[in-house]
Amino acid sequence: MILLHRTIEFLLYPPGNLLLFLLLGLLLYKHPKVRFWLAGIAVAQLLLLSLPVVSNALLVALEQQYPPQKALWEHSSAEAIVVLGGGRNDKATEYGGVTVSSAEMERLRYAAFLHRKTGAPILLTGGDPIDSGMSEAKLMQQVLQDEFGVSAKWLEGNSHTTWENAVFSDEILSANGIKTAWLVTHAWHMPRSMQVFANRSVKYIPAPHSYGALAWDKLWFKWIPQARAMDISVTALHEWLGIVWYRLKGR
Repeated sequence: MILLHRTIEFLLYPPGNLLLFLLLGLLLYKHPKVRFWLAGIAVAQLLLLSLPVVSNALLVALEQQYPPQKALWEHSSAEAIVVLGGGRNDKATEYGGVTVSSAEMERLRYAAFLHRKTGAPILLTGGDPIDSGMSEAKLMQQVLQDEFGVSAKWLEGNSHTTWENAVFSDEILSANGIKTAWLVTHAWHMPRSMQVFANRSVKYIPAPHSYGALAWDKLWFKWIPQARAMDISVTALHEWLGIVWYRLKGR
């Protein structure tokens, strides 16, 4: 299932879909007009998604739904902190072979910060999609303890998607009498996360962090194609398509 999911993602987003257009163009060598349009679509997509002005528009449209809050704990109260898994690095030789991804580390850092400010217990959620023998939740627990000196109270290690994060985490928290919880994830991931965490037994309060829109000193900078802008565009497109997909499935 995970392999199928990754394959679909590869074909939907750059650079996979660009390669698909090129392959179709080669196969349709007897149809020059079709080849021309396929090549044009591929080049236009590559150019547009590489522009900071485009990537920022896609990302900010997600992030502005949950603007940053200074001293979140002063504006809202919660009985727990839920941290969504953000990926792992299984080739981190310098860390003994496996560690959390940079995105996951940012989420753990903010969770540890909130925990120190409020004392609220932490739930870590993330499964083991590649059957490595260690769930993301367990890996996050190790890093949270070793790097930040904070212990997680609950681990949810069976989920493979954001929707499963919501279902399984809610079961754990409600079983422990928790009524409200802060939901920690990146600002660009928060709209899709709140979409599936809403209307459950526990009330979830968004605790977004790490706003990622590119900044520039010169006006012309936003019109210069950049690899970083392409990466941001793909991240944003993944979120937008995920939001649409969950809505179609009624989640």
